[in-house]
Amino acid sequence: MKSKQSAVVSWDSKLPFPKFPVWLYVLIVAFVSILCYGNSYYGAFVFDDSEAVVNNHDVNLETPVIKIFSHDFWGTRLTNQASHKSYRPLTILSFRLNVWLNNGHLCPKSLHFTNIILHAIVSCQLLHVYNLLFNGNSPKTSFLAALMFAVHPFHTEVVSGIVGRADLLSACLSLLVFIIYHRTAKAKQINTLTNIIATVFCCILSAMAMLCKEQGLMIMTFCGVFEVIVINKITFQNIMKNITISKIIRLLKKESLERLFILTVGFCIILYGRWTIMGSPPTFQQIDNPASFLTTPFERFVNYSYIYFINIWIMICPVWLCFDWSMGCIPLIHLNTFPKDPRLFIVFGFWTILVLIFYKILFSKMYDKKQIQMGFLLGLLSFLPASNLMFTVGFVIAERVLYLPSAGFIIIVVLGIRRLCFNYFVQRVVRICILLLIFVHSIRTYQRSKEWSSELELFRSALKVCPMNAKVHYNLAKSLADIGHTQEAIDRYKHALLLHPKYDQAMNNLANILKDKNELEEARSLLEKAVTIRNDFAAAWMNLGIVLSAQHEYNKAEDAYLTALQHRKSYPHCYFNLGNLYLEMGEKTKALFAWQNATFQQPTHVISWNNMIVLLESIGELKRAENVARTALSILPNEPNLHFNIANILGKIDKFVEAEKHFLAAIKLKHRSSKAILVALYHSNLGVLYHRWEKYDLAEMHYSQALMIDPNMQKVKNHLALIRKHLGEINQPTLSMKSYQQEKEF
Repeated sequence: MKSKQSAVVSWDSKLPFPKFPVWLYVLIVAFVSILCYGNSYYGAFVFDDSEAVVNNHDVNLETPVIKIFSHDFWGTRLTNQASHKSYRPLTILSFRLNVWLNNGHLCPKSLHFTNIILHAIVSCQLLHVYNLLFNGNSPKTSFLAALMFAVHPFHTEVVSGIVGRADLLSACLSLLVFIIYHRTAKAKQINTLTNIIATVFCCILSAMAMLCKEQGLMIMTFCGVFEVIVINKITFQNIMKNITISKIIRLLKKESLERLFILTVGFCIILYGRWTIMGSPPTFQQIDNPASFLTTPFERFVNYSYIYFINIWIMICPVWLCFDWSMGCIPLIHLNTFPKDPRLFIVFGFWTILVLIFYKILFSKMYDKKQIQMGFLLGLLSFLPASNLMFTVGFVIAERVLYLPSAGFIIIVVLGIRRLCFNYFVQRVVRICILLLIFVHSIRTYQRSKEWSSELELFRSALKVCPMNAKVHYNLAKSLADIGHTQEAIDRYKHALLLHPKYDQAMNNLANILKDKNELEEARSLLEKAVTIRNDFAAAWMNLGIVLSAQHEYNKAEDAYLTALQHRKSYPHCYFNLGNLYLEMGEKTKALFAWQNATFQQPTHVISWNNMIVLLESIGELKRAENVARTALSILPNEPNLHFNIANILGKIDKFVEAEKHFLAAIKLKHRSSKAILVALYHSNLGVLYHRWEKYDLAEMHYSQALMIDPNMQKVKNHLALIRKHLGEINQPTLSMKSYQQEKEF
C-alpha cells in the first residue's frame, strides 16, 4: 500500500512546476478564466441569444413563472410541432434572475458577467474533481488540468454566448453531484440512512442539472461507473470472468449496491419523466443534420464517425471554430466516392486508433489505468446525448455540447504530459511547451471571445472556417441589412441561395429587401418559390401578401394573408397588414376588425391602435375613437402618438383642458425619446387648439416652435400670420383640428 502511495506522489512531483497551496491554485484558475473571457462582458446579444433570450417571452418578468414549465428553451409550447423539445426551465429562471437584478431590464452585460463567473466556478470545481480522480494527492496535475480547461478556446461559445448558460449550469451541478457522491462513496463508516439520503440528494441534483440542459442526467451514469471501477476495483477482466449478473453483484460492497440501486431507479424515473414532458420526439429538417437523413445505416455510421473525428480534432487544435457547422460546412461522405474521397481513410484511421485505445485501456496494466478510464468515460458518457446514437439531434457539430466532455479529454492529455516527464531535460522542454500552449490558448480564447462580442464579427469569422455554409452567408446578410449595407446583404443572400437553392428563409429575407427597393416582381418570384418549398411558411405568405397588395392585386393579397393566418394563428403583424389591405380596398369595417385582432393578440401593437383611432376619427365616430384611445393609453401610457391622437379627438369635441394635457404629454414624451420628427406637428396642432380656445399668445408661441423645428410648414405660416394680424381682436377665425391631423400609419 505504501509503495502505491509513494508512486503516485512521485508521479505528481515529476511535473516541472512548483507546488503551491491549494487556495492559490484556486485563485490562479479563477483569475485566468475570468481574464481570458473578460471582453465578453461588453458583448451584445448574438446568434441564438436573440431567440432564446431577447425574443423569449418566458424571460420577461411579466410572464407567469408557471408557464416556463410548459415551454421549451426557446419559449415555444412543448406540445407544438415546431418545438425543439429542449426543456431547460432552470436556465430560463436564471435569465429571469438577471432581469430581476437589473430592475426588469434585459442587460447583456449582466448576463455575460454571470456566464464568466459560472465558468470560473466550473473551472475551480474541476480543480477539486481532478484531484479526487487522481487519488487526492496530485495537486499540481489537477491544477494543470483545470488551467487547461479554463483557457481552452473551445469553450468560447459556451461562455461568450448567453445561451451557453445552459451548459454552464448543467456542468456546475453535475460536478457538484460527483463531488458529493465521491465523498459519500469514500466515507469509511457510513450508515444506511446517510448513504440513502446522500445518494437521493445526488439524484435530485442530477435532475436539476438535466433541467438546465439534457446532458446533466449523464453524470449519474458516470457516478455508477466510478462506483464499480474505482470504489469496488472491478476490472474488465473480472466482468469477463463473472459473466452472470449475480456473480458480479457478489463482488460489490453492500453500501455500493444500495447506491447503485438508487442511482438506477432514479435515472429511470428522471428519464421517464423527461420523455413524458417532451411528448413526441423533435422533428428536424435535413439541413440541420444531413447525416441522419442518409438512407443506409453504414453511410450514417461513416458520416457520424467523421463528425466524431472533427469534434476531437477541434479540441486538440482549436483553430477551426465556427458558430454553426450545418448546411455544407461538412459535406457528406458517400460510399460511391471511394477511393476519391480521402475522408474515408480518416474514418478508417480514426476507428483503428480508437480500437487500440480501447484495448489498451481495458487489458493493459498501466499504473494510471483507472484515471485514463475515468477521463475517457467522463468524455464519452457526457457526449452520448449529442452523438446521434440515442436520438437524432438538430445539429452537425455544436461546440457548446463539448463543454463537459472536454473535461474528460483533458484528463487524458494531462496524463500523457505526466508520462513525458521521465528525465530532467525533457521536463524543462515540457515546461516550456506547456507554458507556450497555455499562453497560445489564452490569446486564442481572448480573440475568439472578442469575435463573439458582435454578430457581424462572429459571422465574418465563420466565413474563414465554413465558406460553403449557406447559413453563415444568410446570417451575415441579416447583420449587414440591419446596419444598412443593403447591396452587400443582397449579395450574401444570393450566395446563400447559390449554395443551397431551396433555402426558403434566405428567399424570404432577400424578397423583403427587394420589396423595399420596389423590385416587386423579383420579390414576388422569390416568395412564391419559398411558399412552394415550405407551404406552412407563414412569414413568407404574409410578405407575399404585402407585395401583391403593392401590385394592387388585392384579392390574391387577401388570400396570402389568410393563408399565413391559417398556419400561424397568433400573428398580430399579419392582422395589421391585412387591416391595411382592407383599408385600401375600402373595407373599413374589416380593417377595424383586423387591427382589433392585432391588438388582442399583442396589446402593445401601437400602430394598430393608432390606425383604429385615426380611422374612427376620420369617419366621424369620435366617441368610439376616444374610447379606443383611452383603452390604448391604459396599456401604453407613455406612447406619444396615442396622447396626440386622443388630444385631436378631445379638441374636436371642445374638451380643451383635457386635450391640452394630452398634447403637452405627447410633446414631452417625444422630446424625451429624442425622436423630434413629429414634435413640430404636435406643436402646430396644440397651436390650433389654443387658437380655437382663444388663447392667442399660447397659439402664437406653439406655431413659432413648430416652425423652428420645421420651417416648411406652410399652413402653420399662414395661421401664424393670421393670428399676428388679428392679435388683440375679439372675434378670431375658427380653425378645424383636421388641418394638422397626424399622417396615418397605414
